[in-house]
Amino acid sequence: AVSARPRPCRELPGPPAQRAMASMRLARHLGGAVVGPHRFLRCRGLAAVAVSAETTPNPKTMKFVPEGREVLGAGARSIVYRDAFEARASPLAAKLLALDGVSEVMLSPMHVTVTKATLSTWDDLQSSVEEAVGEFFDAGAPVVEEAEIDRAVPEFEEGSLEAQIVELLEERVKPFVEQDGGDIEFDRFDHGDGTLYVRMKGSCAGCAQSHATLQEGVRNLMEHYIPEVKQIVGLTDLPEEDLPRAR
Repeated sequence: AVSARPRPCRELPGPPAQRAMASMRLARHLGGAVVGPHRFLRCRGLAAVAVSAETTPNPKTMKFVPEGREVLGAGARSIVYRDAFEARASPLAAKLLALDGVSEVMLSPMHVTVTKATLSTWDDLQSSVEEAVGEFFDAGAPVVEEAEIDRAVPEFEEGSLEAQIVELLEERVKPFVEQDGGDIEFDRFDHGDGTLYVRMKGSCAGCAQSHATLQEGVRNLMEHYIPEVKQIVGLTDLPEEDLPRAR
């Protein structure tokens, strides 16, 4: 079995100036995200669903991509489920949460991010998740009830600081965070002290490296394009016991 080891976050795009680009470097992407032999392929008649498993910077999460299939679909906002009650509108999330060792499921436009319980290991859990995802998409059932899907981007007055911040997050930050199995969403901006609050989800929630993502990447990007942003605070819905602790 190939163990799932965390890797550094991907680089965020930066302004053309070389100095600004260097300041935004989060960590050098080492590559090899797809875990080689762990690829599930289920064939029934002419149907076949392959699921690629990718490590993330957060050792508690992995990203699973059903090849050739959408999860929520382009433009949809990610949805996080932590128990069967929350997942009652999503057959896929309910199926994954029923697996022993799965503590959270995040559905994204094109992939699923799964968080394992603290005492579980990916060596034991990864193949079960791959098989469950492959079987689900092979069956053709809806991933989630349509009413659960939110495709709206927060709207603010054109030209406002909030509108500029949301545009920068959506176009420059979110695509790269999603590649690492996470998500970032605008929460609010405090005009009084210049604090931007963003919500971290998926592999970004409870990950020590998410601090680097915010402070080395997003903050420097904001400073270059929107200097009114003075600091960034990441919010998460994780229970207190799942938050990373300073050592």
